[in-house]
Order: sequence, then C-alpha cells, then structure tokens
Amino acid sequence: MSVDMNAAREMGGPARKGPLASLARFVDNRFGQLVTLPSLLVIMLVVGFPTLYLIYTSFFNRDLLRQRFGFVGLHHYSEALTSSAFWGYLGTTTIYSASSVVFGVGLSLLIAIVLDNVRSGKWFYLPVILIPWMIPPVATAIMWKWMIHDIYGILNVVLVNIGILQGPYHWLGDPVAAMAVLVSADVWYRSPFSILILYAGLQRIPSEIYDAAKIDGAGPLAYFRHITIPSIRPELLIVLVVSTMFVFREFGLPYVLTGGGPGEATEVLALAIYRRGNLLLRQGYASALSVIMLLITIGFVAIYFRLLSREEQS
Repeated sequence: MSVDMNAAREMGGPARKGPLASLARFVDNRFGQLVTLPSLLVIMLVVGFPTLYLIYTSFFNRDLLRQRFGFVGLHHYSEALTSSAFWGYLGTTTIYSASSVVFGVGLSLLIAIVLDNVRSGKWFYLPVILIPWMIPPVATAIMWKWMIHDIYGILNVVLVNIGILQGPYHWLGDPVAAMAVLVSADVWYRSPFSILILYAGLQRIPSEIYDAAKIDGAGPLAYFRHITIPSIRPELLIVLVVSTMFVFREFGLPYVLTGGGPGEATEVLALAIYRRGNLLLRQGYASALSVIMLLITIGFVAIYFRLLSREEQS
C-alpha cells in the first residue's frame, strides 16, 4: 500500500486518506517492531517474570524448615556477603571456571589450528569433534564417573598396567584430583563449541599472508604470534567470554560427577544454591545467592560487549 502511495505521489496524484491509510502508514513505519513484538512478549514471560520473581523472593524470609516467613529487606544479601562459606563457594567456582576456560580454550585453539592445516578427511574429523557436544551433560558426568572408578575404571587399569600407579586410586576422594577430573570433564564436553568458532576464524585468514611471511623468513611461532592470534582475536574473545559465562553457571557436571565432594572441595556456587533452596529449604537466601550470581554473569556480559566494541573500533 505504501508503494501505491509513493507511486501516487510520484505521479502527482493525491495521497490516500482515512483510517485504512493511517493504519497502513503505521504498519509501514513500525513493521520491524511489530514482527518482533510476539517474540519479545514470549521472552518477557519466560525469562523476565521468573527473574523478577527471583529478585522479589530474595527480599523475603521463606524458611520452610523453620516456618519463618516475612520481609527481611537486604538481610540475605548481607548474610551472604559476610559469610565465609559464600566466599569459599565463589572461590571454588572461580578456580573451576578459570581452569576450564584456560585449558579448554588452549586445547580448542590447538585442535582448530591442526584441523585448519589438515588437507584431507575434514568431512570425518569435524563430526568426530562434535561428539562430546551431542552427549547430554548428565550422561557425560556418568561416563567420566565410570572411567575413573577406583575398582573397575579404565583409567586406573591403564595407569596400573603401565606402572604409573601401584594400585587403584580413588580420584574423587582427593580434593585436588576431584577438581582436576571435574575440569577435564568440562573441557571435554565444552571444547566442540570453541573449536568450531576458532576454526571458522582461521578460515578467514588469507593464505597469501602466510606465504608472504614465509618469504620473509618467519617460522611457525612467528605465524602464530603475529598473524594467527591478531587475525582471530574477535573469535577468541567470543569463546573466552561465552565459555566463562557457561562454566560459571554450570550445575549438572559438578552435581552428578562429584556431588560437591570430597567435603566441599568442588562445591561450586550453583550447587550451593541448589542445596540451600531445595535441601535446607531456605528459598529466600537461595534467591539472594542466585541474584548475586546473576549480577556476576551480567558483569561478564558487560565486559564482553565493552571489549567487543573496542575491537570493532580498532
């Protein structure tokens, strides 16, 4: 209808008037907003309402175990921020997240570079790399639990047979070993996403740049430092920030694989929130911990957009 009106104006004819013409102009001018409105309403209903209710609940005492209810304001936040247990859970989460991201991104970058230099068989390697991503996190945790089992786990069998261990080792009974197993499982599960993003970034680098560097006498390390890393910096940034956000909020792997043990050695913040809300029935306090985790995650997103905007400007 807008085309007809424009054509009428170009031909010198009168523009249409009346309610239908006004409605047509409104639809033309607001077409983008109108087609995104249903999706926006669904997102607000599915994401916005639970988030607002979570924040609302964090200001109330909902201790189902002791039958205590009522408005407590910022008491739960104050209790969390002055609690040594909360900082312990946050420290464990930071160690878990930082180790998973550093080792995961490093391994993914190495695999992506190797895959980029493979001349044949990529049709086979790419689907194989995606296998860990196809397996649900809970199944991944159960599989790793079987592999490291102290009696019939294949890891102990191999290490004992080649002489590294004198006998079966209870991996999940040692705090450091349990964290190492948890980080390894997370790296294995999450690497396909990082590999795909980094591999796509490597595909953008023209081969002429490497040829010119080779003529100038540059070696593999010089390629990596002066060509590869600067060229895939945007993809590297996306992988670092997105991986950090997902690992920081991870619940399934720690819950099934280690259960937070031994003791509280692998008790990450998401696991602590679950225990406070569903086992100790302190829903108000658990909501406050969830809001704090949400704010930290929003901080990661803000850092991501800040760094990304700097990257685009440069």
